[in-house]
Amino acid sequence: MPLSSIEHKALASLDEQGLIKALRDLVRIPSATGQEAAAQNWLAQQMRHFGLDVDLWDIDVAELQRHPQFPGMEVDRSKDRAVGLVATWRREAGAASGRRLVFNGHIDVVPEGDRASWQYEPWGADLVDGRIYGRGACDMKGGLMAALFAIKAIKDSFVPIDGSLMVQSVIGEEDGGIGTFASLLRGHRGNAAIVCEPTRLNLIPAQAGALTFTVRVPGKSAHACVRLEGVSAIEKYLDIHRALIQLERERNSEVEHPLLGKLPLPYPLSIGRVQAGNWSSSVPEELIFEGRIGVAMGEASDAVRRQFERTLLNLAEEDPWLRDHPLEIKWSGGQFESGEIPLNHPLVKLCQQCMVDLTGHERVLQGAPYGSDLRLLVNFGGIPTVLFGPGDVRVAHMPDEHTESSQVILAARAYILAALRFL
Repeated sequence: MPLSSIEHKALASLDEQGLIKALRDLVRIPSATGQEAAAQNWLAQQMRHFGLDVDLWDIDVAELQRHPQFPGMEVDRSKDRAVGLVATWRREAGAASGRRLVFNGHIDVVPEGDRASWQYEPWGADLVDGRIYGRGACDMKGGLMAALFAIKAIKDSFVPIDGSLMVQSVIGEEDGGIGTFASLLRGHRGNAAIVCEPTRLNLIPAQAGALTFTVRVPGKSAHACVRLEGVSAIEKYLDIHRALIQLERERNSEVEHPLLGKLPLPYPLSIGRVQAGNWSSSVPEELIFEGRIGVAMGEASDAVRRQFERTLLNLAEEDPWLRDHPLEIKWSGGQFESGEIPLNHPLVKLCQQCMVDLTGHERVLQGAPYGSDLRLLVNFGGIPTVLFGPGDVRVAHMPDEHTESSQVILAARAYILAALRFL
């Protein structure tokens, strides 16, 4: 459909250079999960400068943990502040009428990893050939800043709107989602939400879940020269690993979901860390492995836990040592349910039409094999939500993570149209 004069006016008010500069400034502030306070404080200052109504508060993590639907976390938050941040703008200060559209983006990022693997500085925000390099540039400070500058453009254009716009800058998404959980409990809700995850501006209305586990495999120590007197926890783990590969294969056979079923591996089971032994010439008496298992669309997390535990317990029953020395299974860290809205939901159609009007092309509808805060907004908050943002998730969490500056600008333009049309 042709753009209206109001839409043209708002799009013309987008400060593209300011957006890219602010994004680079934010990328330069390290904000690994559990260490987000400095970045949140900086962003709150920008929001106030833009004239938005800012709620910046200390999250009581201990209180959240007592909630029966606490989404889990992995990092230790006993030393660093957990800071919530939500900015709201409405045409008339104090007015509460009209619809509310939420933009949600996480400010926490994964650690930079081995610096030697990076060509560019992880916190340098180098702009090279139209790409911004740095940890979080893609996942997902680019989308977060695009949303903030979209709201600024609408505000600066003085176009009339009936309702309010909100940016939730959330912490702890990478390890469970406590920032979005805390924002919802604080009352920051809307009639619909766009999570600005890196989707290459394709539309994702469905995301699988993921559950994090830790398993201890017991062995028996002995000197390596008489290793048959001991029981190697590593050798026991090898059988377990093969059983888990088979479990993943079974869980991914004949997936019928219209979006997730298109993926080569919709519900991965991955072992991310293995630790064993305490001396090179001793039989390892213990092995601990950690990983994650995907939750299928519409599947209860408890059912996944039971299937995983049953797989390991059945194996242990066939092994004389493990039968008498049980495995210890703990469900630690983030516990991501699956979440989705209908493929033909008005929010999906709205975002799709905005991209058609801006680019002349429809965007692909996809399903995500990873957990995100979509499931909290949909399942806990009751808010229809779609993942829709700049950047390619395939370069997230990697050395030389980057995002295209042109795509960040396009995302901001799409958010402007979506906001005006939704309100």
